[in-house]
Amino acid sequence: MYSHHEAKLGWGDSKGGQAYKALKKLVVNCHVPPGARLDATAISKVLNTSVTPVRDALIQLETEEYIASYPGSGYYTRKLDPKRLSDEFRVTRTILQEAIRGNLDELHRRLPVLQTTPSWNDYDLVREFLEVFYEKIATALNNERMLYYVHESNIRTRYVRWLDVQRPGRLSCIRDDMSELLELLDKRDKNGAIANVDRQFSAIINTISDLVLEGNDRAETTKESWLGTLSSFSVES
Repeated sequence: MYSHHEAKLGWGDSKGGQAYKALKKLVVNCHVPPGARLDATAISKVLNTSVTPVRDALIQLETEEYIASYPGSGYYTRKLDPKRLSDEFRVTRTILQEAIRGNLDELHRRLPVLQTTPSWNDYDLVREFLEVFYEKIATALNNERMLYYVHESNIRTRYVRWLDVQRPGRLSCIRDDMSELLELLDKRDKNGAIANVDRQFSAIINTISDLVLEGNDRAETTKESWLGTLSSFSVES
């Protein structure tokens, strides 16, 4: 299980915490090309801080497996890995199905929140809606470990999910599947809801190799300066 470093007392207000949050946002959304070297000195200049808190942030991000380190070479962003991503989706699917199997009454109590659907022509809003939906479903298990895993999985699969919703016809397909799932949950149809979740996750798992290839290609050919993007993220944090 991964560790929420930003949850540590005082971490979020520290220089290291600010660097961590800005770098994490940059990495999970693939604003840095895969395989790019994360130079602590260059980053510290952008963030207007010393090298030490940046190194602390890089160490923590490497511990949480968001980035990789190589002895004598430094820290680098990871390439999208189809196996790792497929595993993330499969485990999340299992957790959601277990929640549906175990406590539909609790899920039904949460349906008013879940039914706040997004504008179905906005990729970012749809991706955010799906992440919130999965976490709301997972809360019915009353298991913090499972909820935390779904939250972390959402973060680690965010870029691929964003690519997925942009595929031709996917927005309308996701809209129809989610409308059906809400109806099945409302009717307390466990078997139908579980099958629906299986179908939705299988759709993205079955195309994960193509999505990973597209994602790595997009990130490698980006013309945007990731240090400039990092500067804007540091202002937000």
